[in-house]
Amino acid sequence: MVKHTYPPLIRRLNPSRDLLAIADLIELCFAETLDQSGRDYIRQLRQIGKETTFFWFEGSSHQIYAPREGFVWEEQGKIIGNLSIFPFQTPRGIEYLIANVAVHPDFRRRGIARWLTERALDYIRERGGRQAWLNVREDNQAAIALYRELGFTEKLRRTHWQYLASSNAKQPSREQKAQSVSFQIHRRMAKEWETQKQWLLWTYPIDYHWHLDFHLNWFAPGFLSWLRELLNNNRFQHFSIVIAQQLVGVATLQTNARAEQFLWMACNPQMENEAFQAFLNYLLNNQTIKRKITLDYPAQRATSILQEFGFTPMQTLIWMHRSLTHTE
Repeated sequence: MVKHTYPPLIRRLNPSRDLLAIADLIELCFAETLDQSGRDYIRQLRQIGKETTFFWFEGSSHQIYAPREGFVWEEQGKIIGNLSIFPFQTPRGIEYLIANVAVHPDFRRRGIARWLTERALDYIRERGGRQAWLNVREDNQAAIALYRELGFTEKLRRTHWQYLASSNAKQPSREQKAQSVSFQIHRRMAKEWETQKQWLLWTYPIDYHWHLDFHLNWFAPGFLSWLRELLNNNRFQHFSIVIAQQLVGVATLQTNARAEQFLWMACNPQMENEAFQAFLNYLLNNQTIKRKITLDYPAQRATSILQEFGFTPMQTLIWMHRSLTHTE
């Protein structure tokens, strides 16, 4: 392996002392694009940073991770650049995610983000990592160009959708209701699980879902799934969507201990829009929405239907990855 030399201003992340400064830097750099989940993440970083003993914080459902690995760029005792590295254990081994790449606005255009990313790639390579992943907002053209120069290629684009349970949220129109008359919604049957699993993997491919709080066995029928729900204080409701006696989709509504709700859609690719329209009509008329519903879904799919039913696209992320060799 070729050893690279890096500026002495780069050092390893020290979680016990750096988290408060990193939280401030991330908030400063991304103030205009932070959604509620981003603000919650920064709040959690500050909470953990104030603890006398550092620990790995996990939320009750979609987990919020405090970084334990990464690099910072420090000048005169001040952190002005940051990059976090998150290792995820998967059935195929450890996958590495690069995140929280931030440089103070007053210090940009000096190559700091490039240096930090190159150092992170070496770090991952040193630990036997086969590839590195990151995500970037589709409107951040400067960052996209940098990552492409560093050998990253786009794998997929995902949109984070949100529906707010408020009087301002749209309700299904009479026309939408009429269009869904021919659909039937019923509780998923065990015999439909294999089809649902295939469609879930189409929407949440293995190359992507390893970093999510997403596990296929959560969706499986049976006693073990029921016990897992009980122990983790999660509730999963599975709804089959049928048209002309044909299963066209299975929707799963997940509610965690904090009353957060997440929608997971598994649809027949040829009937995706119809399945969404039928289920959203049923969901918004027959189910209790606690506060909001969030949905992670491939970009440019079912967009018009989601917007018609009051879902708002919060952000679209480009997922990029780079294969690593140990001779670079």
